[in-house]
Amino acid sequence: MKCSDVRTFLSQISEKSVSMQIPQSDLDFLSTNGYVSRMSKGDYDQASAEVSNLEQLNQQLETERTEETKADETVSQDLKKTHSLLFHFEGKDKKQAELQKAETDKVALSKEESDIAEKESQLTDFIQKRSAFDQLVQYGSEYLSLTGYGVLMLNALNARSSRVSDMDFSEFVQEMNATDSELRGIAQRAANFVTEIRERIPFPFSDIQQG
Repeated sequence: MKCSDVRTFLSQISEKSVSMQIPQSDLDFLSTNGYVSRMSKGDYDQASAEVSNLEQLNQQLETERTEETKADETVSQDLKKTHSLLFHFEGKDKKQAELQKAETDKVALSKEESDIAEKESQLTDFIQKRSAFDQLVQYGSEYLSLTGYGVLMLNALNARSSRVSDMDFSEFVQEMNATDSELRGIAQRAANFVTEIRERIPFPFSDIQQG
């Protein structure tokens, strides 16, 4: 598979309009090596159903937050009553009733807080799924999207398109890996050199700057 073909295919996925057809083996290669994410029709339908519940869950969360505010106010009022000076002059039965109410209201508040935390977690999960879902494009009987690595590869191909257009994609990947390895080696040698210099100098660099 030539780099020009990979660039075109990845570009079409990014633009969510795939007209190009590639051999199954090439698609397998792109997905196996982490450039393209694939989703089956069944998984897509399930994700679609979950994403459609996003607005409903958001409305439920707003209702829960309103209920939590009311419950919090009730607990605050209970606290004021049971800690007031007049409370100590109340009869035993009334005291017991007020304390029992305060405990019941605290339990209700705790439940509201727990429900909100659960729904917020679900909402975050749905939002993440929605973001990923929005990147999908249909391709035959499945759905495709670019991975983060795929986006980086597309950018690399765009930047070098004139030079690598007719190059085999596997060769281009090997060339990139070799270049990255060489750059990492240079960076490591530079870091080692700086460390060695610092170890030989008997005073901090900050003293030189101040001087």
